[in-house]
Amino acid sequence: MAFARDHGTCCVVLPLKLGVSFVAMLVWFDAILCTVATFTGDIRFQPNGYNQAFYRVPTFVGVPGIFIGFIGILGIYDDKPEWVRWLVYFLFVKLAALVTASVADYWTLRKCDSWLSSTEHLTTENEQLTVLAEAEVCPWARLAYLVGSSIIILFWAYCTHHTYYYMQQIEANPGYQIDFGIEKHDTKGRWDFYQVKDPRLSQEEENQPLLPQLHATDEETEHAGYGSAPNFNSATGYGPDGQQARNSEMIDF
Repeated sequence: MAFARDHGTCCVVLPLKLGVSFVAMLVWFDAILCTVATFTGDIRFQPNGYNQAFYRVPTFVGVPGIFIGFIGILGIYDDKPEWVRWLVYFLFVKLAALVTASVADYWTLRKCDSWLSSTEHLTTENEQLTVLAEAEVCPWARLAYLVGSSIIILFWAYCTHHTYYYMQQIEANPGYQIDFGIEKHDTKGRWDFYQVKDPRLSQEEENQPLLPQLHATDEETEHAGYGSAPNFNSATGYGPDGQQARNSEMIDF
């Protein structure tokens, strides 16, 4: 059900449903990059890489996004909260993995200034940290990583928040509503409010097969005094156009 209802906005100008659809597609595309990083080991395809203990955590977490992103797109298009919930859970796990890996990386970057002279440098291989220490850019590297990781975390937190908000909306108001007879409660009050007659027949009236004809006769009798009179035979009468009428309706004066 595409854009049939107003769910709000995302990124100021986009409809919320369209924005969340872009989030699901971004999850799918990010999963492709995580898959490439898994098989190649290239740090350029992942957002972290300084702490060896958490080196692969965001990458491994992002790989299932190939399936979760596709499921999320279908769930968003059809307003299926069960399918969108899988996307929301995945985004929470992905966000937690990013935060954990970023904190671990920044903690490792704090050792950059004294890395070359430390004993840990001799026992632990960390090529990325060694390159930074040899280039003597450790303070700038920490600042750049802090800004970059904060932007990435805030971006995915923003996506997670709007996806979760969209899921809450479609859970509270499903796309395909089913009436289980709730509208029948206090039906008479609804007819009285709109000042109309209940068109449904009572049980006794439903058992009378000639009831429609009786009602039609009653209505003709009721409105007989208004407007034109019923047909009657008159050879000397005159119609509304002034012509002599024969077997036509006459105006009741």
